[in-house]
Amino acid sequence: MTLKKLSAYSEETRKEIEDLIENYVEKYFGEEKGRAVRIRHNIWTIKEDYYSFNIIITSLLVIFDAVLFEGLPQEKYPFFQELLSLNAHHVKSSKLCLVKDTLHLRIIRGVEGFDFSEFKEHIEEFREIYPEIFEYLLEKYYPDDKAV
Repeated sequence: MTLKKLSAYSEETRKEIEDLIENYVEKYFGEEKGRAVRIRHNIWTIKEDYYSFNIIITSLLVIFDAVLFEGLPQEKYPFFQELLSLNAHHVKSSKLCLVKDTLHLRIIRGVEGFDFSEFKEHIEEFREIYPEIFEYLLEKYYPDDKAV
């Protein structure tokens, strides 16, 4: 017998986890259902007023992911220092991370024991932290992009 190795980032999911997250989305957004759109079997896009983020489930993880900036600023070293400081002192469950020169705000949590109160906390954390970090980094490292 051979066991199949599961990658944490595999698109494979369990139907009960998909249903659980769908239930949480419906419960949280209720009448605002148009803000949350299921775009794949394992991905929901949450549309906020000035940005959007995704909720992605894999075989092992629930990932809340938002792109902050595509591309890095000219002053990379001070920028990286700033990101480390923000990760240490100014975010909660969220972390700033780089994916192919794109800055993301992410929360990564295992699916086991993931309940509605955590789901709600993660949504509210993104709603609180994303605009603050975006404006702060825009002002300090992307001043030429302010017209966007």
